[in-house]
Amino acid sequence: MRAKRFKSILAALLVYGVMAQPASEAARRSASPLPAPLPWDLVWADNFTGPHVDAKKWNIAGPAEVNYDGGVNSYDVRNVYIEDHQLVIRSQPLSAPNARGETAYSSGRVTTKQKFGFLYGKVEIRAKLPGTQGLWPALWMLPHDKSWPPELDIMELLGDNPSRVYLTAHWGTRQRDEHDQTAFSGPDFTQDYHVFGIEWDPKQVIWVVDGVQQKVMTHDVPNRAMYLILNTSVGGDWPGMPDGTTVFPAFMRVDYVKVYQHPRHR
Repeated sequence: MRAKRFKSILAALLVYGVMAQPASEAARRSASPLPAPLPWDLVWADNFTGPHVDAKKWNIAGPAEVNYDGGVNSYDVRNVYIEDHQLVIRSQPLSAPNARGETAYSSGRVTTKQKFGFLYGKVEIRAKLPGTQGLWPALWMLPHDKSWPPELDIMELLGDNPSRVYLTAHWGTRQRDEHDQTAFSGPDFTQDYHVFGIEWDPKQVIWVVDGVQQKVMTHDVPNRAMYLILNTSVGGDWPGMPDGTTVFPAFMRVDYVKVYQHPRHR
């Protein structure tokens, strides 16, 4: 009986060893390190630590510039300034009506056109957005070669719904604009600062909000160098016009803007 019991135990151990071996092999393979992702190198940034907007990095739109942003407002350089180490873009009604007798508005826009552009990279913008009816803050990108489309809209918000942002890409032609848009509903983006960004390479564009991927597009990826635009439009077909609920002056506050690239894309 004792010999039989020993043989049974030995057989069980042999079976267990055979069965356990693949599991151990699988565990060993799963523990193998994955290839390291390509590093992101910081290539351009503004933390707005100076007393004034850095003219080497930004253009500030003035009233003589055409408003191609979709709003009814004009732009005024006095609506863009540095306060508490942040870029401020102010929107407000004007005291005098426009030529049609309607309430006129002014706002602010900055761009890196002809000062900084890049082909493929990662953008992070930490900002607190303005809200209420008729306001349309946007963080976006256009090609350096003055063509359109393409266009990458890192973030757009319509002030009457401050908990929803729109993540959009445009392609096609001027005569036939096509776009891919995703609406992301989250917290009230007018109550605190949030980080909006994209990761852009030859195969895809990824939209990220507060470090979480919210949209991926793998078709019609732009392949032209682009520059940054930060602005707030007032009125227009999409957001509608301001009304009695609109709060003025309104402010977009930007804590920082950072652009990274992989070494192979520089």
